[in-house]
Parts: sequence; structure tokens; C-alpha cells
Amino acid sequence: MRIRKPLVYLSALAVVIAVGISLAVVLIISRPSQPQPVTSGCAWPVALNQATLTENSQVNVSNPDTAADYWIMPVPVEQGLSVTLAGRYPNSRYMSIATYDADGSPFTTNGIASALTDYRIAPDPGSVNPWQHKAAPGGSYTVTLRSSVAPGQVNTLPLAPAGTPSGTTDVIFYRVYAAHGGPGQVPLPTITLTRNGESRQLSQCPASGQDQIPKSYCSIPWVAKGAPVCGVTGRASTSGAAGTIVPFARDPIGTGGTPDNDIAYLSATVVPPRNGDVLVIRAQAPTAPSGTAPTPWPEPGTDLRYWSLCIDLAKPPVPVVVNRLPGGTADYGCRYDNQVALDRSGYYTFVIGTESQRAAIERIPGATFLPFSAAQPAQRYKLNMRNMLAERDFGEAVQDAPANGRSASAAAVMGPYYPRIASCPLATLAASGPAVCMRASAPPSANANQTTSSGHTIPALIFICAIAGWAVLEAWQVLRRRRNTGPAATSANRASLLIVALGAIVAVAIAILAAAEVPATSVPGGLITFGIGLLIMCSGIFLRWWSVKTPGHPDQPVTNTGPYRFTRHPSYLGFILALTGIGVVLDNWLSIAALALIPLISLIYLIQTEKKHSPRP
Repeated sequence: MRIRKPLVYLSALAVVIAVGISLAVVLIISRPSQPQPVTSGCAWPVALNQATLTENSQVNVSNPDTAADYWIMPVPVEQGLSVTLAGRYPNSRYMSIATYDADGSPFTTNGIASALTDYRIAPDPGSVNPWQHKAAPGGSYTVTLRSSVAPGQVNTLPLAPAGTPSGTTDVIFYRVYAAHGGPGQVPLPTITLTRNGESRQLSQCPASGQDQIPKSYCSIPWVAKGAPVCGVTGRASTSGAAGTIVPFARDPIGTGGTPDNDIAYLSATVVPPRNGDVLVIRAQAPTAPSGTAPTPWPEPGTDLRYWSLCIDLAKPPVPVVVNRLPGGTADYGCRYDNQVALDRSGYYTFVIGTESQRAAIERIPGATFLPFSAAQPAQRYKLNMRNMLAERDFGEAVQDAPANGRSASAAAVMGPYYPRIASCPLATLAASGPAVCMRASAPPSANANQTTSSGHTIPALIFICAIAGWAVLEAWQVLRRRRNTGPAATSANRASLLIVALGAIVAVAIAILAAAEVPATSVPGGLITFGIGLLIMCSGIFLRWWSVKTPGHPDQPVTNTGPYRFTRHPSYLGFILALTGIGVVLDNWLSIAALALIPLISLIYLIQTEKKHSPRP
């Protein structure tokens, strides 16, 4: 007994020690040295579209376009993992597949970008890509995502940037724009995960319009930091001074945010006026494919694949406006190209107002209504103009504007396609049309990001001084001609000079009218165009002054000095140049033509009269 009792104690102690050692070994082996990858047990667990915006306001983040449908798939970064997407080309205007890193940024691995646009996705054998060749949608394709990619691999995307540690969660985006019949008619690609030679196809997740978003979505770092659905509280923002307008500009491109690299954005910030005025946005509309069916790209006769304008609340998480209407419907703050009315000149006119102003706005010919938020009418808003896939020969797209946050830079590049914005009484808009409202919205200056008159003061003063100097020169020249012209020619010269003066007056009147009423013939505005016009005008004024000051000008014997070495009538050429420069300053092709051609005709008459009454040897 004495021996057995200690043996029992020793045996129990040995068991305890063995169990402890075993537990320690298990814990050490199982303890991760890196974050655990999180993935969904089914395919495409998160859907973001117009329906989910209505059902769950917490997924209304990052200024979504309500004509776009997104499906999101978190995937783990693991050595040897590959993901295969097998799908069918949807009946839609646009489709793309893209992967993003843990920060929500696109990337490139071994020269391979992390996105594939519809027209670059090769079809499976026996199928046709309707964005490559004219065909009905529905053909099949296969895209593979893997860690190791190399140039020349067809339908292959990098799963993660080089050097990404295992355990990181990246994300796949499947995007569709302007789908025929809505997101319910879009066939989603199947997802197959392959690890170490073993493949498993994931079942399709239930529709994710539910209030609960899967845990895998909130495990993505950039989502967890900013998504209300993941428990993040949005920061409040000030409304700003009523009537504030910061014109459209292309902001500097940052990181994160899962951008679609096929799209560029022009953004403006506004605060609604408190006197019942509406905001009017007007520009020439780029052409885009009609309808929602896929067509081969690029498509002749089109400028862009797609464009839209959306109004969002300018506070985190930047949701698009969604107004609940009677009867259970909703009005969304987005309109895309097929939904936008155009006038006979191909110009659109967006009118932003309250829901109570909707009926009056929609009665205005050519107007497209966009709503302020019914719940937060005095809020500061962000307007986003989207341009997708600019055609190679279209150089006025948002993609061509410098990403420097300056409205003048964007206006100079985009010309008539630059969206100008102005506040206007609704009664004035309804009675007189948008042209009257837009007169208060001059092209933005290079040093002003807000629509105030102070940004145009210096250029206006320079222009006025140039005009005043020209007027003094012309008066002096008329007096000089009256002293030097012989009596036989005085009457004829006076008549011809009167014709020239009347021609110039008519030309200026037509030029001003064209600049105000015919925006379809406008040219790129801003300080660059203003400077070119001012230079041409001053060159003409100088040429006239030089010709008068040169000894032996046309009122005296023939001379070959000064400007007469280059042209017989430098004074008249200067007159034409000065008027043409004014046309360039007015930013309109009709203005330029009127100020160049009408005075030219009258000057030709003057030259013939001078030859008749003042013969030269």
C-alpha cells in the first residue's frame, strides 16, 4: 500500500504533465504568425445595386452610380491558391472584373494590371465576345486569378500584389453598368477555388439585399475602416454658406476606394440656395452607345462608352441621394446618358431642385431633373460627372483633364463638354430657358475654384484697357487721315470708312449674340483661350500703330519700309486681327467668323475705293 499510493500520485502527475505538454504543442503549432485569411463559404456574398440602396442605407457609400451593379467576393491570399471565374457575357452596356489589394487599390504584378474590361476578355472556344464582334450576349468566358502571372497570359489577373503576405484578404469586384432588366437578369460567374491541385466550386450566395452583410465583407481592412454596415459611425459635416458653388474640376487621384480605372470623375461642390432658386448644369453631351445591349468597342460615332451625373451628400460615407416617394417608390440622385434629355444642339440641361419643384422642372423642354435630399435639403452636396472609356479620337473627355483640382484646367481641355453650373430662379428658367441662366456662369478662371466675379477682374481690366487704347489709336488715325487726304477723295473715303465702321458694328453685334445664344459653337474657354485672343487683338492694334507711324504710309508716296515690306495694307490687316482676337476672347467659332469676315468684306470695298480715287504711280 505504501508503494502503490506514491505510484498513483506519480502517475497522475505524469498524466497532467503530458496533457499540459500536448496542449502547449497544439497551441504553438496552431497559433498563426500572420492574420488568418477570411473568405466566404459561398460565391459573391455582397451585392451593391439600386435595390440594396433602398433596402439598406448602410451600404450607400462612396457615391455609387445607381445604374451600376456590383458584386463583391473577398478572397484569401494563400500560396498556391488560384481562383477561376467561369461566366457568360451579360446583356449590358459594360462589364469588368477587377481585383484590389487590402487597401482597396488596383495594382500591377509583372506588368499585368489587376482589371479586365469586357472587350479585353477572350471568349471560350465556340463563343463570341459581343464587345469584340457583333453578337448576342450570352457567350462564355473563363478568367483565372493567381499569385504568379506573366505577360501574354490570356484572361489572367493577379490575385494580389507581389510580396503580399499569406493571410491577407483581397477582394474581387464584378461590375456591370446599365444591365437590361436590372441586376436580377445578370448571370454571375461561378467561382472555383483551387488549392494544391484540389478544386472546390462555391455555391451561389443568397441575394445580399438583406440587412445583414456577411462577416467576410467587414473583414476587408478598407471596408472595416469606413463602412457604416460594419459599425463605423460617419463624421458630421457643415452645410456651408447657402448658394456656394465650387465648379467642376478633376480632383487629384488618390489611393484606395476600389476605383474603376475605366472611369474618370469631374466633381463640383454646392450648397442649395435658400431663396428657392435651382441649380442649372449645362454642356454639350458626348455621344454614347444607345440602349443597354453590348456592342463592339470602340464604336464608330460615339465618344464614350457611358456617362452619368450623380448628386451625393458631401459627408462621410458620401451616399448618393435617395428620396422616398409616396407609394413606396424612390428617386435616386443619378441619371445616365440614356435618361438625359438633349436639345436640338446636342446639349443637356440638368436642373437640381427639391421634390416639390420636380413637376415644374420636368415641364421645361430639354430639362433633366435631379433631386436635392428631401431629408437634408440644406446639406452640402458633391456632384460627380462620370466618363467611361473615352474613344481614342475624343480629346475632350474627363480623362483628358488634368487631375489638379482646378476648374479652369478642366474647362480649357473639355471645351463645350465642360459642365458649367449656375444658380437661377425657377421662374426665369421656365420663361427664358437655360441660356439666360448660364450667362451668369462664365468659364472658370485659373485662380478661382468658386464662382465669384473676383476671379475674372484682372483679365477683364486688361481687356478693357486694350479696347480703350485701340479706341484712342483709331480716333487719332481718323484725324490724321482727314488732314492728309486730298479734297477729291475726301467724300468717297468718308463713305467707304462709314461702311467699314458699320460692318465692324454689325460684326460685333453678331459676335456677342452668338456667344450668348449659340453655345454649340463655343470653343475651349479659360485663361488660355483668353490669352490667345488678347495676344491676337494686341498684335493687330500694334500692326495698325506701326503702319501709321512708318514714314510713307498709304496716305503718302509708296514705301517698302516697316510693315509694308510684308504686306501692302498692314493697317487693314491689323484691323482684321484685332477684331478676330475679340472673337477668340468670346470663345465662339461664330463670333470669330463674324468678326473676321464681315469687316474683311467692307475693307475690300474700301481698298477698291482708294484705288479709284487715289491712283498710285
